[in-house]
Amino acid sequence: MSREFEIRQIEIIPCRLPLREPFVIAYARQDDIPTVLVRVTTEGGLTGWGEATPDPNVTGESYHATTAVLQHELAPTLLGHDARDRETALAKVDARVDAVPAAKAGLDIALHDLVARAYGLPLWTLLSGRSKPYLQISRVVSMKAPEAMAKDALQHVADGFQTVKLKVGEGANWRRDVERIAAVRAAVGREIKIKVDVNQGWKTPGNAIPAIRAALASSPEYIEQPVDQHDIEALAEVRRQTGATIMADECVHGPREMQRVVALRAADLVNIKLMKTGGILNALKTNAIAEAAGIRAQIGTMVESSIASAAGLHVAMAMANVQTVEMGGPLMITEEVGDLRACYDKDKITLPDKPGLGVEIDAAAVKRFSEAWITISA
Repeated sequence: MSREFEIRQIEIIPCRLPLREPFVIAYARQDDIPTVLVRVTTEGGLTGWGEATPDPNVTGESYHATTAVLQHELAPTLLGHDARDRETALAKVDARVDAVPAAKAGLDIALHDLVARAYGLPLWTLLSGRSKPYLQISRVVSMKAPEAMAKDALQHVADGFQTVKLKVGEGANWRRDVERIAAVRAAVGREIKIKVDVNQGWKTPGNAIPAIRAALASSPEYIEQPVDQHDIEALAEVRRQTGATIMADECVHGPREMQRVVALRAADLVNIKLMKTGGILNALKTNAIAEAAGIRAQIGTMVESSIASAAGLHVAMAMANVQTVEMGGPLMITEEVGDLRACYDKDKITLPDKPGLGVEIDAAAVKRFSEAWITISA
């Protein structure tokens, strides 16, 4: 092993990043973004940045637990390891603690950033060598009263976005959600695309099936995760009964769940998020299963800073099966720790050809928003 690539230090930096406005979905309201930044340094002074953004309702992790498991369990496991051997390194992390995918994603992203930087390559080149001229993003509309959502959607369209994604999922009161969707469609017209994300909010086919049948009058592009994430059979039933285009999200944490979605013919699309899969390597494996089954993929987000957002964008750039992305975090956060926002032009994102993630980190901003700075050294 080249000592230059031997991991000698890992810094764990829990932060709270301010949002422009509260982010409201079916199961939660966020007034800021609690996230954990990670920096890995080797014997030769090579560095890589990662980010772990947990969601108790999706990844099963809390902000403070993510910090603790990185500090006491996962980061020490990587000390002394060759950063280039990402498969073996991350297999050791998996063997140390089950689950905790967001925590693992933070380390996975940092290792990929470090190696791509060391080789002088943009991360998407390291992953596949493929590229797209740009990536297209939609803007998310938080769950509010129908008229308020219509107003927000109109503003996004005025800002140059051709697609809006509506957050709905008011439990058994699905008729209110149908009103939300209809209000937005009436406001933006038929030329603008509408995506509908239920975030499991309708819970059962008994709610989801009539809700979707009623919502189809508004011509949504797809309906995302209308039922509980633990019931893939229910998702398949909703798809059969409604004929709607269905996207699986919270129910797909990695290759195992993706295989079950394929076997049950439960979805037409899948939303792959690095925080759910445990990082880039498992995201690539998950997408390979989807692609083989003819299921198109989207790279999604937990609302992350420039670091994790850039990682997701590089993965999307490398995957032929990915058509859209939802890395809206840099547009939703008031003060950022990186400069990815400069890559956004209305609804198009063009990644720079810089090495690694291609993100410049604002050290002063990291210090300003950090709630601790934990250093683990060999």
